[in-house]
Amino acid sequence: MKKTTTIFLVTFLVMGLLAACSTPSYFGKTYSPTQNVDVYLDKADVKKPFTTMGTTKVGKGFSSLESAQQKVIELGKAKGADGVIMSLTEEVISTQQTGTGVVTQNKKKNVTGTSSSTTMDVKSKKITATFIKYE
Repeated sequence: MKKTTTIFLVTFLVMGLLAACSTPSYFGKTYSPTQNVDVYLDKADVKKPFTTMGTTKVGKGFSSLESAQQKVIELGKAKGADGVIMSLTEEVISTQQTGTGVVTQNKKKNVTGTSSSTTMDVKSKKITATFIKYE
């Protein structure tokens, strides 16, 4: 009985943490929910007059950029946005470096050393979304 309760509590906590990670934070005004949110990738693409109602940033907790984009659209609907202007940014969060070295000696007692190294940037992609309301 105690083991089942412990498994249930651990599962509940893990699911709660995953749900918290996948909900983007929002800063701005809220209106009545909308059914459709127009998606733009540049402010210049919006042809109607609008006001900015809020923003969000999404980076972690999603399996793909498509799922993150869909979550932003759903958030826009819930907050009453008519449109959302999204941009994708990429930032270096860490750098990894690996290297090897080899020293060889031939029959004439000559020593030769060779080395190689590889540097790789670990990058994080983030979606920045600006929610708009048509005037």
